[in-house]
Amino acid sequence: MKTIKLAAFLLPMVVAIATLPATAEQQQVHRYQCSNGKTFQAQYSPETAQVKLGENQTLTLKEIPSASGVRYTNNNTTLFTKGNEAFIQVENQVVFTGCVAQDTTNQRRIRALW
Repeated sequence: MKTIKLAAFLLPMVVAIATLPATAEQQQVHRYQCSNGKTFQAQYSPETAQVKLGENQTLTLKEIPSASGVRYTNNNTTLFTKGNEAFIQVENQVVFTGCVAQDTTNQRRIRALW
């Protein structure tokens, strides 16, 4: 009986703790340095990316299926990421190329708990 009570008490705590890394990572801002000298920032959530291209330009891009890596778009601007690398296309022209995340301490996005 004590085992059941202990399990009933611990299970919600374990589930809550297991979800903490995903929540913390969703809030992390990734800063990218590109080979053409440009920089940008991206903040990821489960279905979108907030991309800051300059002081006055922030875009919300929706995640869409990708054969490899992760792709976000608003039909005009597309962000492609794979690991800590990225590039951005605007109207099918690459404008941010050879970009590498500068904050690589926690770069993997969590898609599922198991």
